[in-house]
Amino acid sequence: MVKCDYCNHNIDGLPWRCKYCGQIHCSDHRLPESHNCDGLRAHKKRNSERWRRTFVESSGMNSDDEDTWDKPRKKEHHHKNIKFKGKLKYYFQNKFDSFKHWLKRREHHAYNYERRFGYLITTISILAASIIGFAIFYSNAQKLNSIDIWIIRLAGVLILISLFFTIKYSWRILNETGNWFKRQRNWLRYCLIILLIILLLQAYNHKDSVLNPVFDIYNKTNFTLFMPINLGNISFDSSSNQQNSDNKIPSSTSSKGGWLDKVTDEVTNRDVGVIEQEILRLVNEERARNGARALVGKTNLNTYARSWSDKMIAENFFEHSKLNFPYSSIAGENIGETPIHYNVVGCGSTYSNNAMAECFVSGWIGSPGHHENMISKSFSMTGIGVSCDSSKCRATQVFSG
Repeated sequence: MVKCDYCNHNIDGLPWRCKYCGQIHCSDHRLPESHNCDGLRAHKKRNSERWRRTFVESSGMNSDDEDTWDKPRKKEHHHKNIKFKGKLKYYFQNKFDSFKHWLKRREHHAYNYERRFGYLITTISILAASIIGFAIFYSNAQKLNSIDIWIIRLAGVLILISLFFTIKYSWRILNETGNWFKRQRNWLRYCLIILLIILLLQAYNHKDSVLNPVFDIYNKTNFTLFMPINLGNISFDSSSNQQNSDNKIPSSTSSKGGWLDKVTDEVTNRDVGVIEQEILRLVNEERARNGARALVGKTNLNTYARSWSDKMIAENFFEHSKLNFPYSSIAGENIGETPIHYNVVGCGSTYSNNAMAECFVSGWIGSPGHHENMISKSFSMTGIGVSCDSSKCRATQVFSG
């Protein structure tokens, strides 16, 4: 009868031999943990020593550092010691590689025109109908608003609905264009990108001619028509307060459609001659307050000032001229630029001719150098020229003794 080397009891059944220590054990102590196997501990120690030597040799660690190989170490990022220039170079290199990958990447399947034809026709049709509807509702807003539906402004509701569908289906067209673009061959994609860059450069070089129509449309648009609700008939206070508020706030359902229509009328009636005369009047008032005689406008000086303002507007720059007119050597020049806007800092609205002139003169008065030219007793003649585009006005005033 075979006995267990751990408990020294007779073994009923098959005996178990441990592969680590070679001893025989019963079924209750056959596992190394059950009989506290010395061979297993020796095996673990030998294995640990082997891995220690392997790690030290492969990492080039000194023998003094062998005791620290199994200690926990903090993870160090490889880019901590990189200088700022290296990080910047790495960033742009990564972006450039991503851009090259984007240029080379192409969807595996070609654009399926037959499958997408129905979707394109539906999307384009709804987009066209939304744009046409927006134009019709906006141009007939006054008639639609005359239909009384409690506080609802019918024109504002229809305009907002058509605008919503216009934006929604325009976005779908853009997404479909991007889907088509991703499936084109690389040479065609390169050509389209080059064409887009050329168009952007041309638009930048001729930004006045490109942006002026946009500003004209913006200035002529009556945004009060976009309001879907008319709160003018609802009172949250007493009737007296409502009456007072009606006296202060113009009705949004007036025949002009609000203050933006007034703005549009004043923009279309801008007269640079009136602005120039008003500037001369205001300048002479300032001179009188400072004990200087009134300036006399001269036709040749007016022509010179007007030509310089026209040049600044046409070529889109803002700087003093060289005063190369053949008159008195005692000369001075003031120039100014004022945006056409309903709320200019320090001036307020500049849509009217008089308001534009007042804004120019007040700006010159606030500048010591310009104000000195304005009130100088050495000058007796002046020339004023104003030129405007859809977004701003520029003025030139020259002085001569």
